Amino acid sequence: MKFNITIAFITMSLATVVSSCKKDFIDLAPVSNQTTATFFKSASDFQQGVNAVYDGLQSIRTYGKSSYYLMEVRSDNTDIQDRAALGGGASQLDLFTETSSNSFITDVYAGSYVTISRANAVLDHIDAAGIPDSSKKQFKGEALFLRALVYFDLVRLYGKVPLVIKTESTSEALNDKRNDVAVVYAQIEKDLQSAATLLPAAYTNANDYGRATAGSANGLLGKVYVTEKKWSDATNVLKNVNGYTLLTDYASLYTPANVINPEVLFTVRFKKGLSPSEGNNFFSDMVPFSFYFNGASYGGSNNNRPTHDIVAAYEGGDKRLIASLDTVSNSNATTQQKGNYVKKYLDPPGATADGGSSFPILRYADVLLLAAEALNEQGYSPAAGAGTAFDYLNQVRRRAGLNAKTAADLPDQNSFRDAIFAERRVELAFENNRWFDLIRYSKGLAIMQAHLLKEYGLQTPVLTANRLLYPIPQSEIDIHNDPANFPQNP
Repeated sequence: MKFNITIAFITMSLATVVSSCKKDFIDLAPVSNQTTATFFKSASDFQQGVNAVYDGLQSIRTYGKSSYYLMEVRSDNTDIQDRAALGGGASQLDLFTETSSNSFITDVYAGSYVTISRANAVLDHIDAAGIPDSSKKQFKGEALFLRALVYFDLVRLYGKVPLVIKTESTSEALNDKRNDVAVVYAQIEKDLQSAATLLPAAYTNANDYGRATAGSANGLLGKVYVTEKKWSDATNVLKNVNGYTLLTDYASLYTPANVINPEVLFTVRFKKGLSPSEGNNFFSDMVPFSFYFNGASYGGSNNNRPTHDIVAAYEGGDKRLIASLDTVSNSNATTQQKGNYVKKYLDPPGATADGGSSFPILRYADVLLLAAEALNEQGYSPAAGAGTAFDYLNQVRRRAGLNAKTAADLPDQNSFRDAIFAERRVELAFENNRWFDLIRYSKGLAIMQAHLLKEYGLQTPVLTANRLLYPIPQSEIDIHNDPANFPQNP
């Protein structure tokens, strides 16, 4: 049976939407036999509704798994262990042979609109709610931020997508069209601008740590502006992202016990040991087939596996290399084996698919590199004092144990641009940034064509601009059956 992904949650009860997520800052109680029209009454109701939006980011359809296949495996950063019989849809992404029925492409699209529908349910009712203004502002800001984040992913992955900003009936949803990219970006900007004014700078209740803040919204807005090449707007926003700092130890960013820290603007949180589970399957998906760790044996799939190319991208002495990946491991207590694997999410699960590592969406290091890029694009400057492009770049490099770059190393705008591009790769490795950076730097086709040849010995497929976007899931194309307003990507 065909099922319209964009309207998947419209006819489902709110009990299903909000009853699946329990974590430190999310405490949801099941609600039976209610719809969004009857549910949203109290502050507690809206709290649960917002928590359900966060829960959408945890899904294996999105940041719980499928997103890093579309954003990292697609790039020259990672691949999968078995690109043949066991590879399936993941192999297609890795080798640029995907079809519109690819399960990962469908899952990310579907999971994204589920999350958007939850945000819309909150936003539809929040303005008229008889709850304290402080709660109303926070909940609205959170829903706007989360909706903007998901649309930012969608528009970069698929191009034109349906812009749905309210709960729709089935008949309304069937008439959705693929909106122009500029229209989608305008809504993303609007949502984030509003969220930045509504959200608090920080939370005083420890149970709220990890929720979106004004810094989350401004930081993401700056990243959106950079992606749109609105350099002046980006600079104005990013320079006002205050209250954050780089941690001294890069590796400590990824320990579950340190998930909330002064460098993280926003992260998708997971926690193991709960029932129902709020963990992830990062560990089992990424470690080698036979993996001996901390005195115990595990079996993994060795997917999202670092390529030879990313290993070679690190400069000598870069502390981020050993914190991010390893090229050897133990298959048992006494036997060492060669093979790359991601270390950033190395938290052994309490049970199957129950790891506790969180997934960083936006860190202060990213903000610094974005700010450096925006300044350089407005005009190269050799100055290296506080608040300059060189200062922002070198803050990140010094934390990694590397020498600062000077005007002698980077004497012009092009060389500085290339340095930022290279620095982003190793600083943000395996955090879903590489594919998008390849595209916005207009380097994706050439780099990936060379990567297919170098890494796999493949000269085909010949990559064209059509491969910079994923196809719209075929199920969506079929059910809309509207080539004029809902066409497939070329």
